[in-house]
Amino acid sequence: MNAVLNQRLNKLTIVLDNVYDSHNISAVLRSCEAFGVQDVHIIETTEKFVVNREITNKCEKWLTIHLWKDFKKCADFLKEKNFAIYSTCFAENALPINEIPINSPIAIVVGNEHRGVQNEITDLCDGKAIIPMYGFVQSLNVSVASAIALATLSFKLRNNTDNSIFIPDNRKNELRTKWINEHSKK
Repeated sequence: MNAVLNQRLNKLTIVLDNVYDSHNISAVLRSCEAFGVQDVHIIETTEKFVVNREITNKCEKWLTIHLWKDFKKCADFLKEKNFAIYSTCFAENALPINEIPINSPIAIVVGNEHRGVQNEITDLCDGKAIIPMYGFVQSLNVSVASAIALATLSFKLRNNTDNSIFIPDNRKNELRTKWINEHSKK
């Protein structure tokens, strides 16, 4: 547990905008856990958050999941913690995911399987991000896109020598207690 806690990122999170397929939600959660992203934000304006434990392999017990009925409240919470919020979209002015600056904490918003990130949510974000594609296909499944974004940004953060990317000791202690309790449940 301590080895995992020491690798948990404090400066990267993901926001799921009304993703409805439990397989996709669960795959995103599994990617978050795999890449050391502790906090996950779920917007439930139109779609209910449902987990498929066969997909997550119960990794959600190791994550801190924040449920929001309103993106504005989520954005305010993230801004209070100095996160720069990027909406994934196909806009011409979208930054390639690997070019997002890491000088502040980063929140990546991924959208619903059919409509993507809602325009009113993108309007509240600090910037737009895109995963460059070079084939005929110009979009990816939300869980695949999330995994690529998380991998790219977590690797970029970890190559930085700044230890502030990791969660602070006081939060590690809180999480350790929670994880021990979760682990001891049968």
